[in-house]
Amino acid sequence: MTDSVAPSVPRAAATRGRWWRAPLVSTLVSVLLLPVVRALRGFAEMATDPCYEPGSCPSTFAHLQVADVALVVAQVLILLQWPAAYLLRPVRVLVSLAPAAAYLVVVGAVFSIPAGR
Repeated sequence: MTDSVAPSVPRAAATRGRWWRAPLVSTLVSVLLLPVVRALRGFAEMATDPCYEPGSCPSTFAHLQVADVALVVAQVLILLQWPAAYLLRPVRVLVSLAPAAAYLVVVGAVFSIPAGR
């Protein structure tokens, strides 16, 4: 019985010591993608310039607001993933994928803007 317990203890300790890998990779990827996603959001703003009044193209403002909120959420998630990855070991990878999911929301919101008139 001691043989089955002994190997699992060092493996658990080794896993606990590598908690920082998932948030590090996620942070690096998120920081590299941030200028691209922000530029895409800016291009969406320029593409909707003919809709200068909130009533002229009603759905475009909703899409741009969703993109703005998702950008802010992604930046907050980049910071919050570090303590969450340390404290929540079973869902470490899911927590680290959250900023990328927020970026996908931005891309989806920008590309779902309907064509102008």
